[in-house]
Order: sequence, then structure tokens, then C-alpha cells
Amino acid sequence: MGAGESQPTSSGGSATNSNATGPVVTLNVYKPNQNAGPSNRTAGTNTVSQVPGMGIYHSGVVINGREYTFGGGGGVVDHAPGAAYGQKNGNWAFYQTVQLGKSKLTGNQIKSALSELRGKFHGSSYHLTGKNCNHFCELFCMKLGVSYPSWVNRAAKMANTMQGVPDFVEQEKQKIIIEDRKRQEKDKKLKELKARQGQLKPEPSEKEKNVVLIQINCPGGKKARRRFRESDTIGDVMEFVYAMDTQVQRKGFNLVQTMPRQTFSDHRMSLSSAGLKGRANLFVRKC
Repeated sequence: MGAGESQPTSSGGSATNSNATGPVVTLNVYKPNQNAGPSNRTAGTNTVSQVPGMGIYHSGVVINGREYTFGGGGGVVDHAPGAAYGQKNGNWAFYQTVQLGKSKLTGNQIKSALSELRGKFHGSSYHLTGKNCNHFCELFCMKLGVSYPSWVNRAAKMANTMQGVPDFVEQEKQKIIIEDRKRQEKDKKLKELKARQGQLKPEPSEKEKNVVLIQINCPGGKKARRRFRESDTIGDVMEFVYAMDTQVQRKGFNLVQTMPRQTFSDHRMSLSSAGLKGRANLFVRKC
């Protein structure tokens, strides 16, 4: 439950994420039932909802035939669409359905998103303006890839701003943005490594003669093994290192052997000329 600017009753809404192929998402919005007795009326609805130009609303996200919302009693709950959480005691009356478009998530992805949100929206954490049903619905919509209508919870957010209370949804959005940025950076690095690996010489088979099995010990504890021909060069091994670890710059390191102690600075030298035969254990040392 939260407060927002009054809107004309309408079933229309701006669909978002038009390229998504997941299930259709709608938002059911409810307004206070003014016929409810004072003992049943939700706290705050008798005053806020009567202010001209303002309204107080409850909302629930409908997807795959169920409506999901959040309340102080049971945390995140689901029920049949149109049966508002708390409606049984006369608090709420159906107001309108807003079409939000198709979800970018499907199946288990939706279940995973709900599971994560349940961990953030415990019943005991409910707050009339700071963390209400509409905050939950807005975050759920964000994860689904559709836009939540801002008017539904506008007054609650205005109240928080006036009191200097940080907006819960905005804080969570920033976390999601940071997580997405990290994930995109990781995907970019993996794509870059895959491209580098595609440029490596083919690895010789175990049965081939004059083959050296080299273990590379990269910065940060990462290890990698690969077979090389004795005719391959130190530079070929360095290209393998470059293709395995994004922390390594192509010309920013040397290969070092500890027993006997030796630094391989001539990248054109063959492995046989460098004394590397059978098995070798090399370390990456940044220049």
C-alpha cells in the first residue's frame, strides 16, 4: 500500500521491452474502500486519499496467472488476480489494470527473481511509505524488464524525500545497476579471452613426440596447463598465457622458471633451446 497521484480509470498503459518474449505482465491497482468501517480502514487512507490531486493505492503484479504483492503480515504473497491482499476485510476496492508488456524473464528466471525479492521483503520490514507493496511491485517490474507506473507510489516517495529518508527502490536499483555493470564487464572479458584462444596454435596430441607439458602459474593463483611442441617458442607460450588470463597484458610480463632459476626474455627462442622438455612449471612475472 502506498500513496500516489490520482489517475483516471483506464486499462491502458505504455508497454515496454517490446522485444521480450516472456509472459505478459499487468499491474492491478486498488484504491481504499471508502465504505469500509473506521476499524477496518487501512492506516492513513482516511486522510491522504481525501487530499485533492492525491490518492493512496495498493498494487500487485500479475504474471503467469498469479498476482504478487507485499504486506506486513506475510511478506511477499501471491493470490488470484483481482483479489487484493487485504481486500477480504473491506480495505480495498479494485481500481484499474495497467498493461505493462512482456517480461524479459521466463520460467525459472521469474522464480529466481521472486526468491531474491522474498529475501528483501520480509513482513517485519514493511513500512507505510518507506517499504510498501508498491516498492515491491516496482522492483519486481524492473527485474521483469517492464516499467512500473510512477503515479502509483508517488506520494509515498515524496513523503520520504521531505523526511530525508532514502528511497528503498532507488537504493536497490543502484545495486542492480552496479551488478549489471560487473556482469557486463565479466562477459566482455570472457568474450575477449575466447577471441584470443581462437588465435592460438592447435595443441598437439598426447601421443605426439617431442611434446612439452607446461603448467603456467598466473597472478592471483590461477593455473593452466597446455601441451606444446619443442619447436614452439617462448612467445607461443606467452600467447597462451595472454589467452587465459585477462589480468595479463600481452607485452607486460615474462615467464620465469624457479628450478633452475631462469627468466625467458627471448620470446623467439624455441622451447628445446630454452631447455624445456617433458614437463615444465613456469610462473608469470609482470614487468
